[in-house]
Amino acid sequence: MKYILSIILFCSIQVSGQIKINGNVTDGNKKAVQYANIFIVGTYDGGTTDSLGNFSFMTYEVGNQLLKITAIDRESKSIPFDLAQNKPLQIQLQEQAKQLDEVVIQAGLLQAGDKGKNTVMTPLDIVTTAGSMGNIFGALATLPGAQVAGENGRLMVHGGSAAETQTYINGIRVPQPYTSSPNDVPVRGRFSPFLFKGINFSTGGYSAEYGNALSSVLILNTANQIEPNKTEISISSVGAGLSNTQNWKTKSLTFNTSYTNLKPYSKIITPNIDWTKPYENASGELIYRQKLKAGFIRSYASFNFEDMGLYQKNSNYTHPIAIKKRAYNSYFNTDYQQNLGGGWDLQSGMGIGYLNEKLQADSMGMPHQEIAVHVKEKFTKSWNNRLKSIFGIDYFYTDFTQDFTSPGIRKEASSTSSIAALYTETTYAMNNNLIAKLGIRGTSSTAEPFLLEPRFSLGYLIDPYNQLSFAYGDFHQQGPQEVLIYDKQIKWQQAHHYILNYYYEKKGRTVRVEAYRKTYDHLIKYDTPRINSSSIFTNTGTGYAQGMDLFFRDNRSIKNLQYWISYAYTDSKRNETDAPFSVTPSYVFKHTLSVVAKYWINALHSQVSLTNNYLSGRSYHDPNLPSYTQRKTDAYNTLSASWSYLISQQKIIHLSVNNLLGSSPIYGYQYADQPNQQGIYNRIAITPSTKRFVFVGFFWTLSSNKKENQLDNL
Repeated sequence: MKYILSIILFCSIQVSGQIKINGNVTDGNKKAVQYANIFIVGTYDGGTTDSLGNFSFMTYEVGNQLLKITAIDRESKSIPFDLAQNKPLQIQLQEQAKQLDEVVIQAGLLQAGDKGKNTVMTPLDIVTTAGSMGNIFGALATLPGAQVAGENGRLMVHGGSAAETQTYINGIRVPQPYTSSPNDVPVRGRFSPFLFKGINFSTGGYSAEYGNALSSVLILNTANQIEPNKTEISISSVGAGLSNTQNWKTKSLTFNTSYTNLKPYSKIITPNIDWTKPYENASGELIYRQKLKAGFIRSYASFNFEDMGLYQKNSNYTHPIAIKKRAYNSYFNTDYQQNLGGGWDLQSGMGIGYLNEKLQADSMGMPHQEIAVHVKEKFTKSWNNRLKSIFGIDYFYTDFTQDFTSPGIRKEASSTSSIAALYTETTYAMNNNLIAKLGIRGTSSTAEPFLLEPRFSLGYLIDPYNQLSFAYGDFHQQGPQEVLIYDKQIKWQQAHHYILNYYYEKKGRTVRVEAYRKTYDHLIKYDTPRINSSSIFTNTGTGYAQGMDLFFRDNRSIKNLQYWISYAYTDSKRNETDAPFSVTPSYVFKHTLSVVAKYWINALHSQVSLTNNYLSGRSYHDPNLPSYTQRKTDAYNTLSASWSYLISQQKIIHLSVNNLLGSSPIYGYQYADQPNQQGIYNRIAITPSTKRFVFVGFFWTLSSNKKENQLDNL
């Protein structure tokens, strides 16, 4: 605590020599532009225009700087200027040109990107949200329709399980998007957020370009641009990182490495985990970009090594089980884009994922291995300013092997699948206020000779600030690997999505209201409490999920303050797995509420962020009582905080604390398979792996222009 207070005291020391920057922003007709955002690139210094288009703010920066100006429905502008010759600026912003996607269909879509229009988050929001710890999935949990269970860290959408969401990088599927962990210990996303410039998060009704997901797709995109030379160094309470980018005019190469070891941290702050070998992770990522005469190549590669050991309590045993886990994960993805002329564009890509995970529980071993391949070809045709079509083909191959070993015994189960899909989708702007999208996807596999999935969505712009959208679609998903290794011919599960969305955006305020209903058919059921080789599987399960999401964001009412409020109501019942009838799944929260606030303190060169999450109780089955899933856990609330301070333009200190107040929720219970001598099923409460998590980091960027920094990483 003394160390943290010393940092805060140090960062509160002020220096003299502030410079005032002021000016005026107008449009092409010399009319004032209100609520334009003006800031010095690479700093927190900036301001907002008033009703007359005037702005002013103070800065400690000196020399040549780059000023960026953004406003809703306006083209962004960057202006180099010399602070030594500071004088009032006259800035003109042009109106954004009308495009085919002038009316963006909001139903089932949450966007995060550098463009201000129709986005609910920016890349900076994702990594500066308190409680996310730079984890993409943790930040998305503060958005409507998304839920993350505290005991596993995986993303769930609109009442669906975590297995119902697929992740893509540059349109190519990622088979293993999460890190490894023991049971009831949360995972993280494998990928560094700062490598991605755009994120599309679907809450349902997604494009025909994607399939094999009952609920959602998360689409991560790297930039189609050559990155400048720079080096980034980070040292934190849990490890260190190094990133470097080399630029050769028409191509660039970025590598990012990090090392995490919880052993030193665990000696200072004791977790609720009895480590025998504290979690250790070594990872690396690489992005290669090359601009060609008529095309662009992007290649992405990642590697993760994880090692851990612990004693874990289990209600079936009187003593804790010794768990050892080691995982090797690698992923490679490359795509080529080219303008073919005549309104045609091509994207051709391929991804390969490999996972080798070795799990040992006392004398029992459960290693598994997965190899997954995705090959993609997509053509885009712009027929005119109002009509655009895509045509594509996908091929997926997966080879999965699961071993079971104990002294003198070894069993192996495996599954291999091949999936081919064709799709097409056309977007038609009937006028500047009405847009329709019609798509269809056909899929063929060993278990399903042919599946047809129609998709339809409609967007209507009521006025420049209000929009209505509707989306419908049929979606299918192959069974999970733990089922396929025993029943390779099990049919695909099915869902129907109906989504109605209202979207409002004006003067820095965003309102999003979405109502939805999903119906499920052909869900997988089995006749044993746990899946094993003797289980009999059927596709007789059914279910539904329905509810409403509310989102409000305000960037303007209070100077230097941004905040958003997100609420989701979910009503879901499913007859699946070994349930005797339709019940609310144990992973569904009926009510979730998130409040996120971020405040920029120009005088301190700092940003302070607070995130408060409320989650209602979840259903669980108590075998000591006669009925099924009739009990509920208590609701709980967590408060997280973070603080980022710019020592200089390229040096940053970041402090983040998860679960600041130290709440102790119970996520559920793990019951014994058999009753004890008194006829009672013993149980163990599933609780957080640590009461609170404290992260302190120092981030240093080295670049030729002296302006780049790691604000986007925090």
